[in-house]
Amino acid sequence: MKKFILACGVGAMLLGATSCDKSNAANNSDAAANDSISMLFGKVIGSQFAENFARQDVDKQAFLRGVQTAVSADTTQNSYVEGLSYGVRFAQQFNYFAKEMGVDIDRDLFMKEFKAAFTADSVADTAIDQALINTLMERAKNRAEERKLAELNNAPEAVAARKAGEAFIDSIKKVDSAVKTTASGLSYKVISEGEGDAISDNDKVAVIYKGTLPDGSVFDDSKGEPRTFSPNQVVPGFGEGLKMMKKGAKYVLYIPGDLAYGVKGQPYAKIGPNQTLVFDVEIADVNPAKK
Repeated sequence: MKKFILACGVGAMLLGATSCDKSNAANNSDAAANDSISMLFGKVIGSQFAENFARQDVDKQAFLRGVQTAVSADTTQNSYVEGLSYGVRFAQQFNYFAKEMGVDIDRDLFMKEFKAAFTADSVADTAIDQALINTLMERAKNRAEERKLAELNNAPEAVAARKAGEAFIDSIKKVDSAVKTTASGLSYKVISEGEGDAISDNDKVAVIYKGTLPDGSVFDDSKGEPRTFSPNQVVPGFGEGLKMMKKGAKYVLYIPGDLAYGVKGQPYAKIGPNQTLVFDVEIADVNPAKK
């Protein structure tokens, strides 16, 4: 809105120029000048807003009602203007609660309690109430997230990817009896076992790997160079596979979507919702920094 800011600056200069001699503010000449400034100011800023919002989905009539309420307010009553400003912020926050968390704030109940607390003779201790709000909002947030995940999980693309992944892993297991499946659903094949201690969640593991999709396309590759991370820093299926291995081990991991990036996928790596992943993994070293 750079143009609008410049227009405001010009408007302020014009208004300043016409109000230097307050003793003549009521004469016909000043009244005519004020009318001209009002008209031009409205025309210029209205055009600039039209340009700025041209590519946005704006309800112009609703926007105008909001502007009308604000410009018609008695700005000499600072408390009223401040209350109006906070009221807008409250409304925006309530809309966010409804959209993102499924919490529908009853405006009448809110205002009843707000008025009572604001006009009370003493300020109440709200520590317990604040803690309860935090608990209730956290629960609402979790429920909203569960609903969103359920919707994503039932989307056609996610359902198709899950079924395709299951069919892919089943086809691998039918032709290769060496492929085993854990209780979590992770399938794996031991190419060679390693030696040493078992890997734990917080160990630093130097891993050489290549990640592919069921169609063979590569989405990640260490290119023969080890990369170091902990099992708890990667997707659950990869982390579980690492903890089954030891230094020098080579496995192939077949990770179903719910143990990989789930229904959200990983768009930047072109991994879709519930996409099954395949990793060729070699443990080059364990806790190399400690040695």
